[in-house]
Amino acid sequence: MLVPAPRLLLVSAVVALPLASLGGMFPTLTPACAAALVVCAAVVAIDAAAALRRMDGVALSTPRFVRFTKDVAAHFPVTIENRRAAARALRLGVNLPPGIETESPVLDVLAPHGASQVHWPCTARARGDHALGELHVEAGSPLGLWLVRQPRPVEFRFRVYPNLRDRATAALFRSTASLGMRVRRQIGKGKEFENLRHYLPGDSFEDIHWKATAKRGFPAVKLYRVEHAQEVYAILDSSRLSAREGILESFVDAALHLALVAEKQGDRFGLVTFSDRTHKFVRARTGMDHFRLCRETIYDLHAQRVSPDFRDVFTSLQLNLRRRSLLVFFTSLDDALLAESFEHDIPLLARRHLVLVNVRRTAALHPLYTGEPARNLDGLYSGLAGQMLCNRMRKLEIALQDCGVKLTVTDPDRIKMQVASSYLDVKRRQIL
Repeated sequence: MLVPAPRLLLVSAVVALPLASLGGMFPTLTPACAAALVVCAAVVAIDAAAALRRMDGVALSTPRFVRFTKDVAAHFPVTIENRRAAARALRLGVNLPPGIETESPVLDVLAPHGASQVHWPCTARARGDHALGELHVEAGSPLGLWLVRQPRPVEFRFRVYPNLRDRATAALFRSTASLGMRVRRQIGKGKEFENLRHYLPGDSFEDIHWKATAKRGFPAVKLYRVEHAQEVYAILDSSRLSAREGILESFVDAALHLALVAEKQGDRFGLVTFSDRTHKFVRARTGMDHFRLCRETIYDLHAQRVSPDFRDVFTSLQLNLRRRSLLVFFTSLDDALLAESFEHDIPLLARRHLVLVNVRRTAALHPLYTGEPARNLDGLYSGLAGQMLCNRMRKLEIALQDCGVKLTVTDPDRIKMQVASSYLDVKRRQIL
């Protein structure tokens, strides 16, 4: 697209307009003025054609994707290839997809001969994949009378990951993370066999290893340690109820934080996502490579406008998990029908596995007379509805507790710490 430059407007005002005025006022000068105008028009046309040819020597390219962290300032690279021998002054423009922000939608660059790279600053505000389809480039004509603007197609994706740069997660990677923490007594002696030693007065007879005693000729007892390499699975609900108030965002952050805590404890971590069916199943393993795999699995997880099918995910877990595992559910049970379905089907799963259920507190889930007092009748009715929802959630908590399932209503700001604390309490008490 050709756009008149300010220089062309100035030439028109200084040259073309006076010539046209003179030709109209003095008939004897009309042929000369017309010839001058034709020459000016020819020069302008030749300059426009030269500008279009000059744009053929400029190419823009980007990598396929760049990884970003949500709410962290970063940049994406744009490679400019100038095939002309001289440096070119270019102006680049971009129309970023929703969820990506920049303070510089237009950049003025001087592209030397050959390939050069520009780093475009931006900040990602939404997790997931965001596609960028084209960039815009603008260049001036040789005489500076025209500006040529052209869109250049690109295939680029902003791959935005959850932001785990908080104090709770950073403490897991500090070498002094255990300093200043309260030492908690380990309950029990563990169930995993570690070694044998001589029998000492006071040792329990049930710990005597009779085969080793018969072979060695003296009493030997078994030593145990707390179990390691247990399997922990985070099960994320991405159905319609998770789309409210950033619930799914907090679920994703808490699940990845739990993965890091399990890695520090030496346990294997797995991941399951579901809505009206089971979508992803990542079998539990250890290592940072496996953590990156789990992060790749759920970084683009979005809520769907469907109701969750708890029976399907329970059946999938029963078929795929042969070993007793810790299952940490992240779901919403505000709906009475969904809560009833969950309560009806969970006992079969809880017989083989240890189940923890995390429900995030919403604005509607609050007891009466908490917070600011109601100022009108609508506020009072809202408080009564919140109290009724709390009562129903409390009844569900008691019913699940009878099945061996622990339900926790987590706060939005403390969900990471509450989920990690529940997991560490299971480890400490050796419930699994």
